[in-house]
Formats: sequence, C-alpha cells, structure tokens
Amino acid sequence: MKGLVKRGVSLVEFLIVLVVLGILLGVGFVSLRSYQQSLVIREAAAQVATELQTIRQQARRQSLNFAFEATPGGDTYRVGREDSLATLPFKTLPDNVRFAGTVGGSTVTFRAPYGDVLVSDQGFLLEGPGGRRLNVYVVGRTGKVVVRAP
Repeated sequence: MKGLVKRGVSLVEFLIVLVVLGILLGVGFVSLRSYQQSLVIREAAAQVATELQTIRQQARRQSLNFAFEATPGGDTYRVGREDSLATLPFKTLPDNVRFAGTVGGSTVTFRAPYGDVLVSDQGFLLEGPGGRRLNVYVVGRTGKVVVRAP
C-alpha cells in the first residue's frame, strides 16, 4: 500500500499567509496616506507659486502693478491688479491647507514695469494635513518665486 500524498494547503499555512498580507496592507495604507498628505501640500504650494509667477509676468507685460494678498490663518487669497484687488473674488487653496503665517506681510506687490517687489524676501507658510508645511518665498528684489521646506 502506497503512502498518502498531501496536496493543498493546511489551515495553519493559510492563516499565516493572511496575517502576513494583513501586515503588508496595513503598512502600505499608512504609507499611502502619508503620500497623499504630502501631495496636497505640494499642490497648494505649486498653486501659490504659479499665481505669484503669473502676476509677476503680468506686471511686466501690462506695465501695471499686480498684487497677491493672502488671508492670514485662512485658506483664501486674492490676486490681480493692485488698484482693483479689494473688489476681486477670493480664491481658495486645496482642502485642509491654510496660510499658517507670512514673512514680510500678507501682501506681495509686483511693480511695473520690471515686475520687481518693493519688500524683498517675503513669503507664505502653508500648513496642510498631518501638520505638513511648505514655504513659498518671493526672493530678492527681482521677485523670483521659490518653494522650500521650513
């Protein structure tokens, strides 16, 4: 009589595989959540930097002063010609991102005809989900826009 040949997987082996998969999925979920939070704050910083670069170019092209005004502690800002800034509608940052602070004031004005700024080294501190932070700076008198980690 021949010996019995085992085929298939035992219940213990199956449970071990399930536990290992559960651990891997748990670690993956935490990493994914952290990555999503990082993407949100980077998106907000890119949005602010793009707005600043755009109005700098408009100041140069149209020979008019353009300004960016952030709402301190809020998630809204205004951007446009300096003489009509107060009448313009507010724009919002992505969800759960706010202006946590400013350097050099809450308004940056790009002056005609060269798109330079009156006050150098101004910036905005953005705070997003999970306490993540990024700074958007207008560096020097030339108005170069830079995004940095705090």
